[in-house]
Amino acid sequence: MRRIDLIIGVILTLFVFKAYAQQGMPPEPIESQISETDTSFVGAQVLQNGLEIDGGYANYGVYNDDTSIYGFWQGDTLFFGTENEGTGNTVDGVAEFYWFESSIPKSSDFYVMVLKVKSSPNTIDDWQLAQEDNWLGEFLYDIQPAQFVQVLMKDTGGGGAIRWDWSVPFQNYKWEPLKTINIQQQYSAGYDTSISGDVSGNAGWKGEFKESGVLADATTGVDIQSKGYVNESYKVSSQYSVTLYRWEMVVLGGADNMAWNLLITKDGSTANDSAYHEYFIVVQAPQGEFVHMEEIQIAASFRNPNALWFDGWDHISMNLEDVIWGPPIGIECYDGNQPPEEVCVLDGVCSAALPVCAKGKWECVLPDSVEEVELTCDGIDNDCDGLVDENLAQDCSTACGKGMSYCVMGVWDECDAQKPAKEECNNFDDDCDGLIDNSPDCYPVIPDIWYEEEEEEEEPIELEEVVIVPEESKGDEVVQLQADDPVKAADVIQVDVPEFSKVEEQPEQFLIEVSEPSGCHTSGQGNTFLGVLIMLILTYFIGYILGRHERKSKKD
Repeated sequence: MRRIDLIIGVILTLFVFKAYAQQGMPPEPIESQISETDTSFVGAQVLQNGLEIDGGYANYGVYNDDTSIYGFWQGDTLFFGTENEGTGNTVDGVAEFYWFESSIPKSSDFYVMVLKVKSSPNTIDDWQLAQEDNWLGEFLYDIQPAQFVQVLMKDTGGGGAIRWDWSVPFQNYKWEPLKTINIQQQYSAGYDTSISGDVSGNAGWKGEFKESGVLADATTGVDIQSKGYVNESYKVSSQYSVTLYRWEMVVLGGADNMAWNLLITKDGSTANDSAYHEYFIVVQAPQGEFVHMEEIQIAASFRNPNALWFDGWDHISMNLEDVIWGPPIGIECYDGNQPPEEVCVLDGVCSAALPVCAKGKWECVLPDSVEEVELTCDGIDNDCDGLVDENLAQDCSTACGKGMSYCVMGVWDECDAQKPAKEECNNFDDDCDGLIDNSPDCYPVIPDIWYEEEEEEEEPIELEEVVIVPEESKGDEVVQLQADDPVKAADVIQVDVPEFSKVEEQPEQFLIEVSEPSGCHTSGQGNTFLGVLIMLILTYFIGYILGRHERKSKKD
């Protein structure tokens, strides 16, 4: 049977992990909170007064003493206490009630009631906490505990049962602090998520449900009582100072009745300080059913060691009756419940979501194909918003430039960038080849002709042959050259023939090329003579004028 319970617990836990996973992601850490009475809790909910919990009516207690009592709710905290107006001694307390979000094993809800109780002697009148006395005092007086707390369930478990094995303190203990210590207490209950599995939550994760109860001396780091394994994700804890010098806690526990007696041991020290302690009462009840706590009893005893004080003992007490509560009103389900038909009715790929109960809520474990934002162009609603392939676009390009392509029912449409077209004579690059109007239709009928620059050859000037025939001369003879010129006769060239150039034989023939006549020509000597003559005339004329002017000046 134990093996079957373990297997079932593992299977249920894996479902919870999947519910928290949400597309393969691990659960987010649960944030720790602080209650109105500075109790820290994580993975639990404070029950709300008037909605989820009620009762706690104040009544006279076990000692039948003549005291004033009170009990009332302030927010979600129950305040209560009693006072002997004659002695001034008091006992006060507060209570808060928590439901654990991991309340799913064995088809049960798990609760913890945190009681904080303080017994305060009226030190002005020299009252002290009740403590052990010598043999005579023990014989004469019925010494009661300095603090007494008792919880009784209704109908012997019919309204839930006390988990005495996990309540804190859960057994007797003694402690001898150095006057003041820090006490740390906590209770936890929940699935262990310290070992994570794969994205589907199926491998490597034990998923064990674990409970723990711890009472520790935080000052020295010593556990006074410790049981089970603390689950950091589901716990209620507190830490406070104790100023008692030496004390002993006597615990009487059962499923329908649990009592704590705080005794101050005899050590010769003063007991003027208040006795403060906190109690974590763990209650288990069937899922969804109400818990009925019949009575919460608190009491305290005090003594006055003054010999002149005739009545040296004071016992005060009170009761809180009929505290009734149930799971938080927002709880939709427990593990193993059949999901309603409307759970996980989603669009697109989310229609394949698996409904599971986690932390009292129906959660939908979504398939891995779910996309937070539509990314895949496949004709499927991947982000479960009722639209298919919405707002999907991608970059694209053609020979003419860049553009965008849009997804339409699973298919990427054509790129909206400009596409190459037939080149037209419009001063644009229509075919996107980098050239403008490079179509044959844009050229003239006669194709362009390119000429290479060549040097022009000058036509040779045709010259007539002129034959000069030297003749014998006696003295200076003039040889006249004649040329057959249709315009006029050739120039006459005078040649001096030396005496030794007499030729007896036939004279040699010389070929002389003469260019075409280009007008009248004068020799260089003639030009020089004319220039000198002009200069002389100008000089004479200037001199004449200057001389005449000078003579006229003298006459004047």
